[in-house]
Amino acid sequence: MKLLYIVLFLGLSVMGYAQSQTSDQASPQTQPQQTEPQPQQPAHTNAPPPKPQQSAQTLHQTNAPPPAPQQSQMQSIWHRFEVSGGYAHISGDGGLDGFNVGASFFLAPKISLGFNYDSVWDTSTLGSFALTNVGLTVANNRMQDYMAGGRIYFPGVLKPNCGLTGKLPILHPFVQAQFGESNLYSKVTSVNIGTISSSDTRFTWLLGGGADIRFSEHWYARGSADLVRTHFADVGQSRIRVILGIAARF
Repeated sequence: MKLLYIVLFLGLSVMGYAQSQTSDQASPQTQPQQTEPQPQQPAHTNAPPPKPQQSAQTLHQTNAPPPAPQQSQMQSIWHRFEVSGGYAHISGDGGLDGFNVGASFFLAPKISLGFNYDSVWDTSTLGSFALTNVGLTVANNRMQDYMAGGRIYFPGVLKPNCGLTGKLPILHPFVQAQFGESNLYSKVTSVNIGTISSSDTRFTWLLGGGADIRFSEHWYARGSADLVRTHFADVGQSRIRVILGIAARF
């Protein structure tokens, strides 16, 4: 029995020694992996230097001259369409009074093409015939004009606060020329003779000018004086046309 105990003791001793050797061999391999950290390089050591283009660009921006002053927004805006209307007077046939309406389209800030319609009339009593065989006589005349043409504006004048930017002129002079036709209807009524009427439609042209007075962004007051040349009954007549009205632009 003693021999068996001795053999068992020796075997256990050999096994314990073998296990201690294996643990000692494994510990130097794992310990460096856990205790020795890997050296890390600084994050910005390899960063590239700033590009020379950026510095040149910033230098150019700092040395660049200041931008030129821009015109005000109101000066750069111009309206495409215009409608107008007002009082009209045309000389001849006892002086005819009525109204004028028109519409225009702007090709440029200073050039427009438009259409105008005039309707003027007059009723006159010829009292000098009341004591004659003709008797009391009343004459009625009405003329209508249908004309189209162009209008050219000059640079505006009468600028308020001269020397300050953003101020628009108040007065805008212009010249115009229009062509079309006119219709004249005349009726004479007498107590003893009765009623006699006639009408004629002929070619008409006008040449003249005027000015617009601006009192808001879209509204203008207008005045014009034109020479109107009519050709009723195959005879030329020279008339003066005066327009006083307003115009709206949008």
